[in-house]
Amino acid sequence: MPDARRAGRAAVNALRTLLERHNHIVQEVDGQNDFGEDLHVTFTENGEVAGDLVKIQVKGGRSWRRADGYAVPVGDHGDTWANGNIPVLCVVHDPDTGGLYWVNATKELRSARRDGEVLKTITISPNEQLADNSIVDFVAEVRHYLSLYRGNRVIQAQLGETAGVEFGPSDIVQHHVNVYGEDLIFWQRRGEGFATLLHSDLDWYPQHFGPEHFHPGGRPGLLPRAPGVAQTILNTAEAHWLEACIDAAQWAREPAAGEPPLHTNIDARDNYVARRIEHRLWIEPDALTRAIQKVRTDTTADHELITTLRELESDAEADAEALSTPWREMSEKARRLVTFYLVKEVRVGSPSLPIDEQFRIVWRCPRPTAEYGFGARIGQPSTRRLVNRELVLAFQLRPGDRIFWLSRYGNERGRTVSAVWDSEDTPGAVCVLFDQLMLGDTFWPEERFVRKVSAKTR
Repeated sequence: MPDARRAGRAAVNALRTLLERHNHIVQEVDGQNDFGEDLHVTFTENGEVAGDLVKIQVKGGRSWRRADGYAVPVGDHGDTWANGNIPVLCVVHDPDTGGLYWVNATKELRSARRDGEVLKTITISPNEQLADNSIVDFVAEVRHYLSLYRGNRVIQAQLGETAGVEFGPSDIVQHHVNVYGEDLIFWQRRGEGFATLLHSDLDWYPQHFGPEHFHPGGRPGLLPRAPGVAQTILNTAEAHWLEACIDAAQWAREPAAGEPPLHTNIDARDNYVARRIEHRLWIEPDALTRAIQKVRTDTTADHELITTLRELESDAEADAEALSTPWREMSEKARRLVTFYLVKEVRVGSPSLPIDEQFRIVWRCPRPTAEYGFGARIGQPSTRRLVNRELVLAFQLRPGDRIFWLSRYGNERGRTVSAVWDSEDTPGAVCVLFDQLMLGDTFWPEERFVRKVSAKTR
């Protein structure tokens, strides 16, 4: 038998002998394959099976010794040790002293992951010796961890069943109950550039967002100083909880080194496209009409496009619904038709990108011109109520409207709206082009303006 194999066999025998001497049940795993586990141990209490099971990777020999203790390489076992249904311990047997030294590998890997680290090696302290005089404390510590680990998995599974989703073993899941008894769930997938908020009062419809969509101090025009995320208004306690979740999960939005790449979140992509379409139809009521005209023009030279169009338009009921029904009330068939009219292509980037960069929509009718960001604005909309003026919100502006603008010095002048569109650079915002200028100004949809009341309106 090779020396390494002999040392490994001696280590397994030493640990097995110790555990069985204290009446615990030990089952060996086939040593011909490296599954990252050598023993399955079921603990007992007062001669009865306790029902707590742990997996153990056993190493033996001088090669595992280090200046500060002992070390076990993680190798290809990082994911199974950190995310498996059963926690894994690592035990090293020192042939010179006969001592056994242990560490909770699952706990170490998960702790490092919270700090944004990926361990290649797990260090074992020389103070963590496993012997007859320490086995009672060892069993108590491991069983306590098992109860917490199992409890977290049960709670996570119950939350997933309640919200109608399935959480992964490495996902960060946090739960909050507000003063009205409503449930909120924060969900961060490892390596995904955005998080998901699930809210029972919103029928658990997933809201995908990043830190850039969270406004703890409120958003202009929505409600004075009311915190919110995306289009959802939060109370103060909810905002504090969500802010803590976002900060705590910052490390998890980075791709994990050494782990397989995350697949594109198809549900998030579809929800994102649906939300952008709804917002565009809200900001630009004529967007669908213009897109249909564009499709009709394009189909004259694209046979594949006209085949798809005929297939979608063959359902007369869905066709009529697409032209007359609000987005949220449409059937799936009507939504597919509207999406075909409006969207030419959805380009998908790396899952680690923020959601607005990960999914890029190519519209059939592109925006009229480029945009200024919020920071480029000089002055602000006037809200002075005078005769022949009415108060409107940014999303209600239409080409031809005459609005009034305040300079940085408070001087007011009139401006004419040339175009209004759904922002591409800041999805969820509104862009307004004034006076046939080169670039559009960006506003939140609820920002207030005063516009001149036309004779037709009167």
